Amino acid sequence: MTAQAASTGSTRPRRRRSARWRPRTALAVVVLGLVGSQLLALGFALAVGGEDGLDWVAASGILIADAFLVVIVLHFARRGADKLGAATFGIRRTAFWPAVGWMLLAYGTVMVFNAVWLLLVGTGAAEQDSSGGSSPTIAAIVLIVLGVAVAAPIVEEFVFRGYLFPALARWRGPWIGALAGATVFGVAHCLVYPPQLWPMMIVFGFAACMVFWFTGSILPSIALHALNNSLVTGIQLGWSWEVPLLMIGCMALSLFLLLPFARERAPQTA
Repeated sequence: MTAQAASTGSTRPRRRRSARWRPRTALAVVVLGLVGSQLLALGFALAVGGEDGLDWVAASGILIADAFLVVIVLHFARRGADKLGAATFGIRRTAFWPAVGWMLLAYGTVMVFNAVWLLLVGTGAAEQDSSGGSSPTIAAIVLIVLGVAVAAPIVEEFVFRGYLFPALARWRGPWIGALAGATVFGVAHCLVYPPQLWPMMIVFGFAACMVFWFTGSILPSIALHALNNSLVTGIQLGWSWEVPLLMIGCMALSLFLLLPFARERAPQTA
């Protein structure tokens, strides 16, 4: 009888390690972290000379803001989690090809929406974001790539998908939770992109939530986020043939940094 129970139990999918985060608390924590991280980055930029400061020093403010946001979320996430660990935030191993399939479906949907949206609102809003002055130094380029295309995907998926989305999903289910979390994700980019592009951020955030929901891991959404950010960063830097290499490199580096923490496997359907 015991052997039979053990054999049947081994075929059952593992339950997700989830925390009982309250939606309002999680939302307040994320807003607090976002405001605090932006103020910290602004204060750091002013301390090193503002617009007249060295570009590589100012670019490092992105990494400082991301680190602050993670610390804030970790501090408050301990409440509502019996055993807080990497798996609690969705950092788990998952089936490779299904994850690739969900990533392709999500990013294909995002790209179609972006193309249609830019046709409706015009490309001026997107072009103004890529216009810049003098060329950045090598040190600044390295920090920008690490901050925007590696650290930001990890931190934002950790915060918005790994922490906020599960709390909102407990409130009204995964679809409403994904829409609400994606809206917060879009508003969080208000200082980076003009309002005309916010719907594109919201759609991407919703797609990332769905990738997480159907794979049980935020690693595919991190890879998707790194792929997208490195594409945008490479284009803004004026690169051509280097862009695909940048996309592959940033995606691989972001996953390489987190794989040692992915000790549990995401639950699969029986």
